[in-house]
Amino acid sequence: MKFFSYVIYSQDSGSFYYGYFNDLEKVIEMHNADQIQPTRGKGPWVLLFSESYDNRMRAIRQSSFYRSVKGQRFLKKMLNF
Repeated sequence: MKFFSYVIYSQDSGSFYYGYFNDLEKVIEMHNADQIQPTRGKGPWVLLFSESYDNRMRAIRQSSFYRSVKGQRFLKKMLNF
């Protein structure tokens, strides 16, 4: 089973969210339907970046990295944000 680490962004609220899930399309729909508590009421959300992994732990670690200061610098540089 594939797992994804992902970064979504809401232009309306200027918010980023870093997460992991096994169905990328479904989780984006859930964020936009306000079914995920941390992003509720802050959308609409668009996918900025994702990576797939063969195991869940690797996706969790990568998602945690993106939350760190070093990870956020990396993403901003890579995405020209």
